[in-house]
Amino acid sequence: MPLITILFSCGGNEGDEMSQVEIDSAMAVANYNPIILERNGIKLVEFTDFPPFSDVSTEITTQNQSFKMGINKIEFKTEFLNLGQKTVEEKIHNSRLNEAGQYLGVLEPNGALSKVIQKGFEVDVNVGDNYYFCYLSRSYNLSLKNSHSSFLFKINADPSGCYSETNLSDTVVALLQPRGSYSSNLQEKILFDFYLKNVKIGSNGNYLLVNIDNTEFKLTKWASFWIKGLKTGKHTIKIDLKDKEGKSIKNLMAKQLTQTIDLEEVVLFGE
Repeated sequence: MPLITILFSCGGNEGDEMSQVEIDSAMAVANYNPIILERNGIKLVEFTDFPPFSDVSTEITTQNQSFKMGINKIEFKTEFLNLGQKTVEEKIHNSRLNEAGQYLGVLEPNGALSKVIQKGFEVDVNVGDNYYFCYLSRSYNLSLKNSHSSFLFKINADPSGCYSETNLSDTVVALLQPRGSYSSNLQEKILFDFYLKNVKIGSNGNYLLVNIDNTEFKLTKWASFWIKGLKTGKHTIKIDLKDKEGKSIKNLMAKQLTQTIDLEEVVLFGE
């Protein structure tokens, strides 16, 4: 549970005192119990002890950039987050780090995750609709989850020309973490992180079905979790956004819903 210190004014100007709303908000954080789900020896523990960075934002620098077939550079800007810098609290969580620092994650429907620390990135535009989903991340690979910390755009291309659209309303669901190989010495914790854009989940509506090695968990809150209880070897993590009737909801990133990771055994001493 996070430690919350509340300071009450003993006098002075009224503006220096905390309002009852602020006090109630601080107490709610202090009294919050993280979500913990456990099945078949696998545990999901909600990740809560990090600063929210609620004022951070990103967007395309020029909404009306011109594009062409082939290689194009996409320029964007961020506010209140310095790409390439280490997030202050990155080492206290024992999570995998992005050595290059904070980044803009770039996902295409059929592509790998790119981590950008400059003010622009290149894309290869092909005939048809080219979609790009971009989000901001801390240096320990935890995405920022607010209404302005990501953007979605597309470039429609054909031999006669190209045009772009921003601020799209299409649904995006993507599994961001975990990815790749991990050490089994448990010094490096395994982060489960996913992104939702233009869609919500809740206790009375849509929900996210998480499948870890055929063990299922139902999430009704957009949050990140630590995965515990995995043994050495390969593990497959899948996510599926469902409506309240249990039907899968279509989304632009249908091929970004599954990851297979390898938890490698560490030999501490040779024979």
